Amino acid sequence: MPTIASDLPSETPSPARQALLDAALTLFLQKGFAASRVDDIALKAGISKGAVYLHYATKEALFRGVVEEGVLAQLERAEQLLVGFNGSATGLLSTMLHTNLLEYWGSPSSGIMKLVVAESQQFPGLAEGFYDTITGRARQLLIDILQLGIDQGEFRALDVPYTARCILNALDHELIMAHSLSPEVHSSFDPHRYIDTLLQLITGGVSQERKV
Repeated sequence: MPTIASDLPSETPSPARQALLDAALTLFLQKGFAASRVDDIALKAGISKGAVYLHYATKEALFRGVVEEGVLAQLERAEQLLVGFNGSATGLLSTMLHTNLLEYWGSPSSGIMKLVVAESQQFPGLAEGFYDTITGRARQLLIDILQLGIDQGEFRALDVPYTARCILNALDHELIMAHSLSPEVHSSFDPHRYIDTLLQLITGGVSQERKV
């Protein structure tokens, strides 16, 4: 059963491997994982089928490479915001969502979430691996920010893991809808307004009660 493992190449992709990752992402999103043939991916990337296997032993490994390049790398940049941070947790959360999250939402890789959900029945290992590697880390990042706010007296005591789950679920749902609806239907959606509203709901629900 395929999973997203930790044996992904971490170096900067060569031009050939980057072309392969770009081609795989495009076809995975257009056709789905099952219907995307390695031959077609190689043709779109402008390389031989044999060259594909020099970089990735299986199509599942290629999918993991696509996830690492387009999703995990973005998540790692968001995690770096927390390293040595000693400012406002609300400000940090706002920066992470408005900058890092929306940068990801605006990239082709943002369609991977819908792809994983759509393929989850036929390829449960891909979905489980994505959940463990990406969703788990994203949730932990939110947990760390919420806990920072509590420790600093900025947020009240709350169920941190489930608050993080609620935030991430709201973001994931909107992302899936963005790639499920036609561009015309979704054209009125304002991502910054959505983030601002979500932040208002979050901070209004976790802020310390003011003493009269």
